[in-house]
Amino acid sequence: MNIATSFKRVMSPLTIRNLTIKNRVVRTAHATAFADGTISDELINYHLARAEGGVGLTILEGSWVDEASRNYARNIHSWTDDVIPGYRKLMEAIEPTGMRVFQQLWHGGGIYSGWQVVQKGPSALPGMFTGVPTRAFTREDIRFIVNAFAEGARRCDEGGLHGAELAGSHGYLAMQFLSPWSNQRTDEYGGSLENRVRFAREVLEECRKAVSDDFVMGMRVGPEVLDGGLTTPEIIEAMNMLKADGLLDFLNMSVGGYHSPESIVPALNNPAGVELELNRGVREATGLITFMSGRFRSLDEAEQVIAEGEADMVGMTRATIADPHLVKKTMEEGPDAVRPCIGCNQLCISNIFMGMPLQCTVNVQVGREGAFMGGVPKTGAPRKVLVIGGGPAGMEAARVAALAGHKVELHEAMPALGGTLKLVRPVPYLAGLADIIHWLEAQVYALGVDVRTSSYVETDDILASGPDVVLLATGATPRDDGWQLGAPAVKQPNLGARLLDTAELLSGNVTVEPGQMVIVEDDTGHFEAVGVAEFLLDKGAHVTFVTRFGDLAPQMATAWRARPALRRLNATGRFALHTHSYLADVNQRGDVVIGSFVEKQPIELTADHIACIGYNIPNDDIYDELTAAGFGGRVELLGDCASPRYLHAAIHDGFNIALSL
Repeated sequence: MNIATSFKRVMSPLTIRNLTIKNRVVRTAHATAFADGTISDELINYHLARAEGGVGLTILEGSWVDEASRNYARNIHSWTDDVIPGYRKLMEAIEPTGMRVFQQLWHGGGIYSGWQVVQKGPSALPGMFTGVPTRAFTREDIRFIVNAFAEGARRCDEGGLHGAELAGSHGYLAMQFLSPWSNQRTDEYGGSLENRVRFAREVLEECRKAVSDDFVMGMRVGPEVLDGGLTTPEIIEAMNMLKADGLLDFLNMSVGGYHSPESIVPALNNPAGVELELNRGVREATGLITFMSGRFRSLDEAEQVIAEGEADMVGMTRATIADPHLVKKTMEEGPDAVRPCIGCNQLCISNIFMGMPLQCTVNVQVGREGAFMGGVPKTGAPRKVLVIGGGPAGMEAARVAALAGHKVELHEAMPALGGTLKLVRPVPYLAGLADIIHWLEAQVYALGVDVRTSSYVETDDILASGPDVVLLATGATPRDDGWQLGAPAVKQPNLGARLLDTAELLSGNVTVEPGQMVIVEDDTGHFEAVGVAEFLLDKGAHVTFVTRFGDLAPQMATAWRARPALRRLNATGRFALHTHSYLADVNQRGDVVIGSFVEKQPIELTADHIACIGYNIPNDDIYDELTAAGFGGRVELLGDCASPRYLHAAIHDGFNIALSL
């Protein structure tokens, strides 16, 4: 493959106004919680790593143009000149790489109105994120906010940034004015589209007056995915009005708002380019330089959307969170060298909306880039490291230990690497999680790790080998007694043959016939039980889902994946959900009683199979045996072997413990 030819479009330069961008890869604005009003070193290093990795353009996370618009503590404050020195420090670091930097100028309007601080918006409606009603802007308020945006743009220009965009997507202030449902005004700012676009026009006019001629100005916007909300045809008409006034240098398209948050950052249940479904044709209809997002993960996908004429630049934000050097690696080593984004949203979106800094399931270095600018530090004292278990934790530990210069031996009892994560491959909408297995496997072989599969290691083998370090990543074993955290006193002696071994099911060693009834009992609230349910429904079974939680898979909800899953499950017509519930009794005939924590009447039904998705038991016997044998080396537990948790815990354990050797 001729790499240069394969990516000739995405790697070609683009000129916006008088600014030339070296390629068509853009990182759209996204919260990190790394800033603290000004531009922190943490934020600079985060963006510098992506700049050194070959990204063409980064748009910094939305900066608050008005102190009253703040929603959580750590962000960029462009309402004060105090931000300018930080901008200059950022640009001093970034400029040698050739990456261009824009700033998103942001005001949330009423969306984050809270009980402590009541926000203002175009109309006196409840904020969609909080449900707390806002107060309507007066004309004086609007003039103040318009000037605040202009002052924010001036500070970006004085700080040396190359451009800025008005945040008009996802239900934020400019969209609140544009949207027919959220703009209920009867003055010159409400009613017709001409009036509803007036606020954005005034903001962009004042911003243009406040900045130099070469400073680039654009807008981010997108359809709301809401009956009665802002539509793509209206956006095209509105943007053409602004274009006619000479106010837009580019258009950055997105999708969704907090009525459908899962559409804002589409997870792995969506295909690449999912946002094209609603945004197709915008570039042609406006004639504007257009950025397009929608779960693009590779330069191949970016190349295709540019070739189709739908975009001039392609958003690859999460893809470059997962691998900052995506562009450079693809061009120098080929696409397979890139660490894949698996679209789980577990530590990016979920962390931010739980008030924590940005992290990544597959890239442990996110937020810690300053410590790894030269890569994983080399050890001054190489050690013999024995890794037992070839799942995500073991492979990540082996990879990082090898990068540090240790001599690494990796043993896996099964014929292939991957651990239990391999089981997701046949599961609808979850198979993409296994992408990280392929990358890790290729990495450990490329780094010269001594990989031994079908190798069951016992304590005597370890003692005979004489390693300096033993890293135990031997996973965990599911319980087979039906124990439930919500009802620990309930015993299930009659599960017997009806207990469905989900590992055997997903491996194809056990089958469930179409039409059979399966009860899936979810004790953990994550994706495992949902995946089993989807697999069973895909095979034609009926599923009754029993969970102690108040909704389906609450740990998926924080990653904006639960509601789409529930839609799919319900759409089969063979799915029933029982929340605040538990398995109260199972008799020998397979009659099941579903009990309730909220005093509902018990439900009785007959099941062909019962799948209990609960808390597993760590496979940590070797740790105790090594201790008893007096092993003098270092022994560490990784991933589920330390405590049965999640994929991100396994990978982070593997990285951090290997780094500490």
